[in-house]
Amino acid sequence: MGGASSEHVIPGTIYGGVPRFPRIPPYIPLPEMPRDKDALSERTAAMEWDTTVVVHSVHWPQIDNDRRHSGWEEVEKRWTQQQGAEQEQQQPEPTQRTGVSSRPPGEESPKAMVPYPHLAIPVPGLESECDFRMRVKLNSQSASMATGDGFKKWTTFTEGEWAGRLGHGIVVSGGQDSQDLVHGKTLATQVEATHRLKTADEIPAFIECKTRGFRTGPPELLRALQDPERAASVDARLIQYRVTLSMKTSDERYAEKVNFGLWVGSCLWRGSEVIYE
Repeated sequence: MGGASSEHVIPGTIYGGVPRFPRIPPYIPLPEMPRDKDALSERTAAMEWDTTVVVHSVHWPQIDNDRRHSGWEEVEKRWTQQQGAEQEQQQPEPTQRTGVSSRPPGEESPKAMVPYPHLAIPVPGLESECDFRMRVKLNSQSASMATGDGFKKWTTFTEGEWAGRLGHGIVVSGGQDSQDLVHGKTLATQVEATHRLKTADEIPAFIECKTRGFRTGPPELLRALQDPERAASVDARLIQYRVTLSMKTSDERYAEKVNFGLWVGSCLWRGSEVIYE
């Protein structure tokens, strides 16, 4: 450190040398400023920015900032117009009251902002063979319960039997509730049922079976099926009755077979007899 130049020593209590700084360029004299405020403002606004100007002990006049930044207003206006044009292009074209689009037939429709979902997973397969069949008989007496959107009819089962690949047995107990739904000219019946199945094993197992589905068809046929006197004369196969069926048990012999399965089938309801396949 002894060979260091004294020019790089910072003055302080230890080193008493005189600091040396680079030479400052000479001051540039300022023009005389008018005393009139209006003239002073016009002259200041017309001045261009000069980085070599050095001012010492001079009061800066007011600067017209609106004039200095007037270019941003034009930029924002163009950006707003551009955004509005893009939004108009993305909006779907309104359709006429007839349901036909006013777009010419040869012109392609605009792209949707969100692409339509496509099936990327395997389609569930259904076996065509009958895997499960159950028949139950309804009790002649039923009860009606008020709900938020109408009434539900609750009916118990008196007897029944079932059979399938997993085994066979009888229906010990259970019941179903049905509710009539009317939307416009469409009449349907929503049915939810619970069955307690018993296997025919020496040590029987008990399985809880639940079904849920809808019965739809011509209104006159549905009303006829609800009438015990007219139900026998109606062909119940003309009524569409689709159900989903699930089962659950705690018995280890059947748990793996039924607890993870879902069955989709058809049902036939005529009079007091209900058949599931």
